[in-house]
Amino acid sequence: MIRVLTIALLFVVSVAFGEEAIDRVVAVVDDEIILESEVIQYLQYSLGATGKLESLSDAQMDSLGKLVLEDLIAQKLLLTRARQDSVVITQKEIDRELDARMNNLMEQVGGQDKLEAYYGMPLPKIKRQFRPLVEETLLIERERRKQIANIKISRNEVVQFWETIKDSLPPLRDAIRLAHILLQDRLSDASVNATIARADSARAAIESGSITFEEYASRYSEDPGTAARGGKLGTTNRGDLVPEYEAAAYALETGALSQPVVSSFGVHLIRLNERTGEKINSDHILFKITPAAEDLAQTVADAESLAVRVRTGGDFAELALNLSQDTKTASTGGDLGWFSPSELPEEFKAPVEDKQKGDVTEPFRTMFGVHIINVTDLMYSRKITLEEDFSRIEQLALTKKQDDEFQKWVSKLAGETYVERKGS
Repeated sequence: MIRVLTIALLFVVSVAFGEEAIDRVVAVVDDEIILESEVIQYLQYSLGATGKLESLSDAQMDSLGKLVLEDLIAQKLLLTRARQDSVVITQKEIDRELDARMNNLMEQVGGQDKLEAYYGMPLPKIKRQFRPLVEETLLIERERRKQIANIKISRNEVVQFWETIKDSLPPLRDAIRLAHILLQDRLSDASVNATIARADSARAAIESGSITFEEYASRYSEDPGTAARGGKLGTTNRGDLVPEYEAAAYALETGALSQPVVSSFGVHLIRLNERTGEKINSDHILFKITPAAEDLAQTVADAESLAVRVRTGGDFAELALNLSQDTKTASTGGDLGWFSPSELPEEFKAPVEDKQKGDVTEPFRTMFGVHIINVTDLMYSRKITLEEDFSRIEQLALTKKQDDEFQKWVSKLAGETYVERKGS
């Protein structure tokens, strides 16, 4: 059976080994080629960061390599079909997905500086190399959703599915389903101006010669990814950086130091080292804007007001859609999904303790901002039954049917598309 690699797997591996790749074509799918380097990259990813390809026997390498190649061929088939069907992914969608995946990677490795050290390049360059792959994975997923969109399932099919799986299902565990509204601190003019003043003082010190740009960046810049390198951001293309930064950087003369520049990251001092066409090489010092006590208090007050609105009949999902600043969950009414007791984030445990279905917490703060949480459902340990859990079983059955039908379609597509596997 042809399997489809997950988007997460597709995303992580593309640049880690690219400089040393063996560029031998191992397969051709329509106009797309698959290189031996891609197969090696996916093999390495499947072993994990501590695994070593040389630890595999020749037979294991051959067997795993064939599986990976078939997965890659399936991906190329879907990519070719998506382009034939004129599937379009907007730049905004790519930006949002790229940012989300970068944030996930930084969380996994322990921050931007460690991610940059791992790949040996600054974040903008990592994003630039990942961008085409992100677009391709979004095209593939959009094509997949298109193919399964009209697949339905009948009650009889659900019952038949239940009969085949009922003896293998473990009992349900205690679990809680949560939704949240996240409010982030709005920065007052006073907070912004205080940070601009800090940047002005730094600029004056650098221009007076009392400290070099590199020394100041190393000691005081609040961008951990560049501070250790004396503020060096490296070479970037137009569109790689936030608009405010780029507008200032592209307007500078070579060697010049900018006035303080405010962006969503804070306040920057930018030095332009070189510009070649639409590429620039720049350094920066970042001053993060710290909310004043009044700003923090206002965020909590806004969250308290929202909690009151929900308790007096307001629609939590609608409020989350319109007001939550968690871009990942706002569109689904703030839904965070199900958590077992052990999976619940530490910061959430005390606020939701003893809450019942439909209860809303008092506002509380985490590193992301101020949350109010709605307990949308509770579940207690018990055996799964068709009567009590029909909707859950129906979704499992539908997913199974969609997967089966999709694999049939991919197999049919493979028979209609030029596919050549190159010999060794």
